[in-house]
Amino acid sequence: MIRKILTTMLAVLLSSTALQAAPLAADSVSHRKKVAVVLSGGGALGAIHVGALKVLEEACMPVDMVVGTSMGSIVGAFYSVGYNSDDIATMLRTMDWAELFLDHEDYNRLTLSDREERDTYIYERDFYVRGGIDPQPGGLIRGTSVERAFTRYLHGYTDSLNFLRDLPRQFACVATNLVTDSAVTLTRGSLVKSIRSSMSIPGVFTPVHMDDMVLVDGGAKNNFAADVARALGADIVIGVKFDLGLGTDKEYRKLMDVMERSAGSDVSRRARANEKYCDLVVKVPVRGYTSGSFTRSALDTLMAKGEAAMRAKMDSVMILKRLSGAAPSHDYSLHLRDVADAPQNVETDCGLIDTRADKTLQAALGLRFDSEDLAAVQLGARYYRAGSVGRQLDLTVRLGMRSMLRLGFDIEPRQHRRMGLGYEIWYKYTNIYTHGHRTNNLSHMYQKANLKLFSVEAMNFDCEVGLGWEHYHIFSELWNDKSDMRFNRNEHYFNYHARLRYNSENDGYFATRGVCAQASYGYYTDNFANWKGHSGFSAVQALLRVTVPLSRSTHLRPSLYGRFLFGDDLPALMANMAGGTPFGRFFPQQLPLPGLGHVELMESKLVGASLRLQQRITGRHLVLLDGGVAEQSDRVKGLFDDKPMWGVAASYFYDNAFVGPLGLSIGWNSRSHRVDVFLCLGYNF
Repeated sequence: MIRKILTTMLAVLLSSTALQAAPLAADSVSHRKKVAVVLSGGGALGAIHVGALKVLEEACMPVDMVVGTSMGSIVGAFYSVGYNSDDIATMLRTMDWAELFLDHEDYNRLTLSDREERDTYIYERDFYVRGGIDPQPGGLIRGTSVERAFTRYLHGYTDSLNFLRDLPRQFACVATNLVTDSAVTLTRGSLVKSIRSSMSIPGVFTPVHMDDMVLVDGGAKNNFAADVARALGADIVIGVKFDLGLGTDKEYRKLMDVMERSAGSDVSRRARANEKYCDLVVKVPVRGYTSGSFTRSALDTLMAKGEAAMRAKMDSVMILKRLSGAAPSHDYSLHLRDVADAPQNVETDCGLIDTRADKTLQAALGLRFDSEDLAAVQLGARYYRAGSVGRQLDLTVRLGMRSMLRLGFDIEPRQHRRMGLGYEIWYKYTNIYTHGHRTNNLSHMYQKANLKLFSVEAMNFDCEVGLGWEHYHIFSELWNDKSDMRFNRNEHYFNYHARLRYNSENDGYFATRGVCAQASYGYYTDNFANWKGHSGFSAVQALLRVTVPLSRSTHLRPSLYGRFLFGDDLPALMANMAGGTPFGRFFPQQLPLPGLGHVELMESKLVGASLRLQQRITGRHLVLLDGGVAEQSDRVKGLFDDKPMWGVAASYFYDNAFVGPLGLSIGWNSRSHRVDVFLCLGYNF
């Protein structure tokens, strides 16, 4: 009894942790000793805890309390609400860790224009202007995706709680309070916010403001909180921690290795000192792995290492079980919930998400490289003012072989209802081919002004009606004897246009479900009434694309699309053009054709159909097989009289969550009769 009192007093004196727990509820295990498991932090290295917990379950070892830091707090929280080790292992394997480290909102609840921005930029950050508090202080990542994932798996325990009373297992986690430069033990409040605080890597995630505290990763002060477990009343403490080993001088030549070793030296001393509060310490060797080893194979290996290390201590585990007074044949596991039952959508509101805040400037950065356009950089900025009539100012700058400046100003009489004015100017250097041979080279400027008379946005849908002005100025034009096309140096058009879009696809590049349908109409003149002294000409464009799942990893994506021009004296620069993978790559009216990697001029009536087989090999690795046909003519009736063009392409892509798709495509098209190879790194813009 005296030994127990002295041990508890020593824990309180030596710990720099400010305990904020409410008084413990009546001991539900009064007939035996209370057993606590302490789980250390370490990023991906925390996967070792899952394997260790699996062995404790097999031994029918009672676990009454879990104390965790950083990644240990995540595993510990899941374990405390009733998931078993197999469920937690499934979570770690299936979580998209790259997405969790991005501030992405629910894709299908964004407007179509916001989805396009998300599929363009690799990084976005918010700033307040004209005073106010920085909406994203002290970190690169706000942590919205992380909190949404925690909320999903911790459903039913997302209200304000006492973690020592209201959870199936008692739980506590450790964070660092930047205000007092001390460790803080969190035992009440929001469970989601608490573990989000405990794992908030300083400088990476924004700190969590809780009461008068500013909280970051608990690993900065107490990465192995065995002292906390003793102070909270644990009689038997089992600790699990990773062991990096000392290594040699040749093993500290990578930046991550050097940073982890140097930053963790003081924390390691504290962790070693806290071992004296444990009845059993299980050290798991993790040489060759780092806190960023979130690949599925690495996580599986780390879980296996944790299991092996705990299994090697099985004799000690069984001794502690007997000392705890646990019944030998009683099953103390608390498998109260199944990971398969976690809700897919944790949002209570199913409407559109407005990501803008009043007086906020949102800045964005996009980077891209491909074998045709070379390197490109795009910068975006959006400033928003709320009020009875919302106002938004947009600026976009693109630098590369196709350079662009875009300005826009919108007013919102009602949310998602807009009117506005936009202007953009491009400088383009473009090659045009005829049957696979380069025949024209254009260096030109393209200007466009748009008066948005009416625009409305809804779930998966938007429409716009407006007036426009377009102007082409050709600085230089080169052609060879195979070219039969000449371009006017200066041309401008006034247009009346309307556009409808519906898109329920769940991804802008590699969708696994959903439908995309678009239709637009434009009437073009040179004086708002006529074109070259007679009626204006019209352009009609449409697209329909459906994603059909064949299995969880295999999908078919059939598409139908086309563009029809009606009228006389059609200008060459408004003619139908085809080639490339995305729509509108070099010219706004450009349509893609499988296997055709360059721009080709087409007749005034053009329709195409394509079919994509999308196979996800594993993780983010995909193989795409594309095939398509197209017909063209100057007359609608003669559209299918000639032999169709056709093409095929095979592609490999790595769907990188941070910089965008990384891929290589090889194709062939009957129009060009040549093999086309295209390498791209990054999002399309």
